Amino acid sequence: MPIPFTLRQLEYFISVVEHGSVTAAAAARHVSQPSISVAISDLEEVIGQKLFLRRAGQRLAISEAGRRLLLRARSMLAQAADIAGEDGRWLESNRLSISCFRDIGPMYLPRLLTRFAKTNPGVEYRMIEGDLAEIRAQLLDGRSEIAITYATGLAGSEIELEPIDALEPYAMMAEAHPLVDQGTIPLEALRGERVIIEDFPITLDYFLGIFRAHQIEPDNVQKVSSFEMQRGLVASGWGVGLSCVRPMSDHSYDGSVLVCRPLATREDSQKIVVAHLGLETLSGVARRFRQSVLAAAPA
Repeated sequence: MPIPFTLRQLEYFISVVEHGSVTAAAAARHVSQPSISVAISDLEEVIGQKLFLRRAGQRLAISEAGRRLLLRARSMLAQAADIAGEDGRWLESNRLSISCFRDIGPMYLPRLLTRFAKTNPGVEYRMIEGDLAEIRAQLLDGRSEIAITYATGLAGSEIELEPIDALEPYAMMAEAHPLVDQGTIPLEALRGERVIIEDFPITLDYFLGIFRAHQIEPDNVQKVSSFEMQRGLVASGWGVGLSCVRPMSDHSYDGSVLVCRPLATREDSQKIVVAHLGLETLSGVARRFRQSVLAAAPA
């Protein structure tokens, strides 16, 4: 029995998943919108189910049937390229859709991408930044093949996590703050401080969970929407910040000095991971990127 679909149709399907619309996928692939639409319709006829949920005025949302096909489609394209060998690189996508947690992305992704690009020229990159919940959603609905992120909130899901680093929580404060003379910062000393934490659900749960584990409830929690706003407020003396991410420079955007101290209590580190839905779901280029990331991880 002849195979009722083509590799090209699978490529077009994956492009719609990643870009969220037929129009954007057609532009990215440099083909007409009808070409993409026909490919999706043909696949839906073969599958016997809708691959996308179409809502007026919103991006196409992948259906459960679409998610099942997506995992197989990426694997099939990678296997087809393997069968064709070196002369069959044309069979595999030269695009990589990657998500990264917005705070750690600038610390890791530029270095990792530059390293990878040296031996993988010609790859097109689609980079998406988001908070931890957004990263999870992007992996599960297929917008990204692979992510560099914290492991927090992903354990126990169908997402596979491969550690590449670990970051310890710490406190940051202005250089004139009374606590800067202490080598480590007791959680109890922060009870009466304005504690500044980024306003992402999983991030808040992590840091507030540290206090609760020691039966401490901070009196004043200031939530902020970005890491740089947190650092700016801390440097100006607005309060004490808690974070795991620490850039090389201990200065805020306006040049003010930040003083960073470890917490006095031993807390669980935040694991940095490369995350995906399993090796069998990754395209050839995503597999090579994963290998490059793991090879670059600290020993």
